[in-house]
Amino acid sequence: MAYSVREERQSLAASLREALDEAERAVIRLRGDNVEPFLQLLDGIDERFMQLASSGLDLRPERTRWRSLHGRLQREAGRVMRAVDAAGGMAPLRERNPPAQGLWWHLDAVAAAERRRAIRRLGATVGTVVACLAMVWALFTFVIPADANSVITSEAISELRQLAFEARWADGLAVIEEAKALLTEPDAQLLIWEAVVRGKLGQAGKAREALAEAQALVPSDGQVAFWWTLGMIRLDIGDLEEARAAGNEALALDASDPQGYFLLGNVAEVEGDAAAAIDFFEQTYQLAIEGGADELAVIARIRMGTLLQRPANMPLFDEGEPDAGGSRATPPPPGPAGNPSPAP
Repeated sequence: MAYSVREERQSLAASLREALDEAERAVIRLRGDNVEPFLQLLDGIDERFMQLASSGLDLRPERTRWRSLHGRLQREAGRVMRAVDAAGGMAPLRERNPPAQGLWWHLDAVAAAERRRAIRRLGATVGTVVACLAMVWALFTFVIPADANSVITSEAISELRQLAFEARWADGLAVIEEAKALLTEPDAQLLIWEAVVRGKLGQAGKAREALAEAQALVPSDGQVAFWWTLGMIRLDIGDLEEARAAGNEALALDASDPQGYFLLGNVAEVEGDAAAAIDFFEQTYQLAIEGGADELAVIARIRMGTLLQRPANMPLFDEGEPDAGGSRATPPPPGPAGNPSPAP
């Protein structure tokens, strides 16, 4: 009988090692059609660890591999979530696989938490970008006027950034309407903010109208700046897909525009794709040097250096350590997105 129990435990341990092998191979090539079986496989590994917890077997190598796999899932949560989104989203997957308590079933929260941290990291350095982004206004008007309209717009946008950080969209719209009532002429930047805020409030028609009005105020040679200004504001409130789309619009108009690449680099960094971000910042640097935009070139070089120095194994979710079975407590749900970069 004792022999049978030992044999069963050895068989279970062998099965655990095979499952770890399979998971380590699968995590490299996750897609929408295989991500659910992968998450179920992780459930099976966790269950085997619990079954073997009191077996007396030396499972330290297996636990090390399990922790390493956990770390990789956290570091690459954004990539895993792209496969999950292709499969219909994490919420439906959790519903189909109760109780879905493992960390891997909550990578949407991990990815959102890292996105918020990345946006806040971006905010810590974005002050140096302000001077560069002032070119937007110069492209809109060719002169930065020190008049009452500028003051009204500047104060309104400063308040809008804070309200956006708190996701207080109705209050933001009130600020916009109050500022518009005081302006003696329409302001393109404020109208872009209005389009974004109305979109958040579900007012799609009015959002399109505001954006069209803003674009109409911009001269033909300022359309590239219009798009990456919109993109930076989208990035400012955490709308990464919309920010990327705006950056692509800017580059479609001018493939040599360094600010378009700079915007896409920011989006990639916030998503946790360091390799893509470095490539975009390198393109920004080269084009900025060629175009004489020395400040932007310096900023791009600094951002590249920061990414290159970041440890490859930097954890994205640092609340606690795995328990004996390798599981973590369910991470907290994501809060509102951060608000890093000032609108130009």
